Amino acid sequence: MIYETLAVVAGFSIGFVATWKFVEIGIKKETREETPRVAKITEITERVEKTSEQIKKPENLDELIKYISTKFMLAEVTLLTPEGLPIASNSSTVDEDTATAPEIIKIANALLRSDRIVIGGGENRILAIQISPDVILYAKVTREFSRAEIEKLKIEVNSLLEGLL
Repeated sequence: MIYETLAVVAGFSIGFVATWKFVEIGIKKETREETPRVAKITEITERVEKTSEQIKKPENLDELIKYISTKFMLAEVTLLTPEGLPIASNSSTVDEDTATAPEIIKIANALLRSDRIVIGGGENRILAIQISPDVILYAKVTREFSRAEIEKLKIEVNSLLEGLL
């Protein structure tokens, strides 16, 4: 009985010491490996910040259209007045867009009490937003937009337009 008890105690002690050493070795390796990871993440963050700083703000309406279509991944963008007069566009169907957008916004206001609407059909979607009382944004997109993205688009276009006009 005494030999069995000594064998159990010795086995427990050896197992505990071996496990403890493996854990220490693993912790040492992790701390050595984390330093390069942190450095890499910092490098990537700095690169992203530099590229975002390099994107200059638009100085005219054509640059504004190019800027927002690139930044928000919009296929075709038209800025227009509520009366249907085009302000700026990169769309291939400007006349259709300027005729359709004010009516879509009127319907959204009447039925949904909203100043924005996304109409989807198949792969393409139409996004119409009342940016300000004087400006409507009408865009053709191929991806989903969240409410936060639409609000961010609205705020940014409004602030850029105020800077231009």
